[in-house]
Amino acid sequence: MFETAILSAIALAMIVAAFYDVTTLTIPNWLSLVLVGLFPAAGILAGFGPADWVWHLAIGFAALCAGIAVFAFGFAGGGDAKLFAAGALYMGFAQIGQFVFAVALAGGALVLCLLIVRRVPLPLALLSRPWVARLYQKGQGVPYGVAIAIGALMVLPQTHLAAGLTQL
Repeated sequence: MFETAILSAIALAMIVAAFYDVTTLTIPNWLSLVLVGLFPAAGILAGFGPADWVWHLAIGFAALCAGIAVFAFGFAGGGDAKLFAAGALYMGFAQIGQFVFAVALAGGALVLCLLIVRRVPLPLALLSRPWVARLYQKGQGVPYGVAIAIGALMVLPQTHLAAGLTQL
């Protein structure tokens, strides 16, 4: 029962982060902190051994370092970097490549959709919503938290952690 609740909470946090990013172009720190805070409970319930803890924590730290570098060069927002690191924490060594690929693929599709939508005239009623007008505006950022959430939701069920949680 707790296992299902943990997996559901992880998924919900990712979905809420994507929603925040679409509507505000920001991801609140508390969402990344919720994901990081859920990880120890998930690892314990999944029956992680010492090697599992080391790999997951190392991958999460490496993802955070990569995110900080990407943020420093202005290619992503700080919230995106933190959300990516929090998601990577759950992936482990076997699925981190799939996670990165899924995020990149979803991000490419998201950017393509925004480029297309930003060229099409939208009804004034739709543009009267501030978040739609912000997304529609050329030169505005991309809510990359959506791509991170999609990548996490696609790959999380295939992880060692999810397998450990669903076997109980």
